[in-house]
Amino acid sequence: MSEETVELTVELPRATSDALGEAPSERLAELADDEARMRRSVATYVESEGTTDRATVAEVPPPIGALLGFAPVEMEPGRVVLEMEASPRFANPMGTLHGGVLCDLGDAAMGYAFASTLESEVSFTTLERDVKFLKPVWNGTLTAEGNVKKGGRTVGLVECDVTDEEGSLVARLESVCLVLRDEMAKGR
Repeated sequence: MSEETVELTVELPRATSDALGEAPSERLAELADDEARMRRSVATYVESEGTTDRATVAEVPPPIGALLGFAPVEMEPGRVVLEMEASPRFANPMGTLHGGVLCDLGDAAMGYAFASTLESEVSFTTLERDVKFLKPVWNGTLTAEGNVKKGGRTVGLVECDVTDEEGSLVARLESVCLVLRDEMAKGR
């Protein structure tokens, strides 16, 4: 089934048109698709009130995933692999990938992995996160593999390695998670 299209004519300031590159209509369509994906993600997670399941996460990344462009490529209980494209869009003042983006990617992989081991009515929060940045990144596909090292009724330990396209370690993260039950889990 093909999607209905609408032809649209707009006038843009020259600087805006130039900023969109050689094919401004294609770039505007990409930006509109990004915005629609973000809106779907926000609606999905706001309406779910913290009750999303793994199938939902696999289909619709949470808003931070939609914003940064990472998504699960492998999911199993206690283990999740995410991928994202590093680009100048996420550069720090030195021109390399901002460390906060690496933290978000690793944190999401660890969070997905830990959440995958919990019952549906249980939630969690991160008590502590440690990150070690091992090499700079400018561009390319990053892979974050989150693994639960120790699950528990109250506290869990999760690790994540972020690697580049060559499999070289870019960052290593570790997280301590607190399991939330009953009233503490509501709305999370």
